[in-house]
Amino acid sequence: MTDNYYIAEGRPFSGRECDRLKAFLKERGLDYDDKITYTACIMDENTGEIAATGSISGIILKCVAVSEHYHGQGLLSDLMSKLYEEMYNKGTVHFVGFTKPKNLDIFKHMGLYPIVETEHIVYLENKKDEFSKYLKRLREKSDKLISEFEDASENENVRCSALENVFMEELSKAAFAGDPETLTFPGYLIPAQQIPTYFIQDKENALAYREELVDKLKAMVRDALGL
Repeated sequence: MTDNYYIAEGRPFSGRECDRLKAFLKERGLDYDDKITYTACIMDENTGEIAATGSISGIILKCVAVSEHYHGQGLLSDLMSKLYEEMYNKGTVHFVGFTKPKNLDIFKHMGLYPIVETEHIVYLENKKDEFSKYLKRLREKSDKLISEFEDASENENVRCSALENVFMEELSKAAFAGDPETLTFPGYLIPAQQIPTYFIQDKENALAYREELVDKLKAMVRDALGL
């Protein structure tokens, strides 16, 4: 980072600093997320303006934005380095983010990889190919269960019931994935209501968009289990 900038941190910001952050995000077409626990702002030392910002809530990166007046100056890389450092310092090595599909390339450059995408939302994580490995583990678990039941001459209903239990366990693991106090990645099947909406302008249909994403994710998990 050049000498013309410095980083201001909030855990989270309040008062005037928070109001200024909310105004900056609004200009970028984003809402402030009330679950934020940490924010980093790259400040222009000469003007006192916010040049870029990003926040954290639990295992979720939120409200990442760069002012159009500061594009092309490498600030996004500096910002993400700070956010990643904050994640690692609190013991979070596996984290996720959500954004609009049109911003996917930007988030890829930030070191995030898509898990699943719909017309309205992309779900990303910081570990490349980790979701594919997760689905592979589920397939192996499914194959093992099926083999065990076949050896015991169990019927199809019992096998399906066992696999349904595995699916429900995966749902249970991620029940609180969107909680600000969650520091360790619990699982992929985050409840729709816990997916952030700060980047969704159509608030009336925000829940439907999130449910669509979760339904697609559930279908992929069920397919991996052979359900």
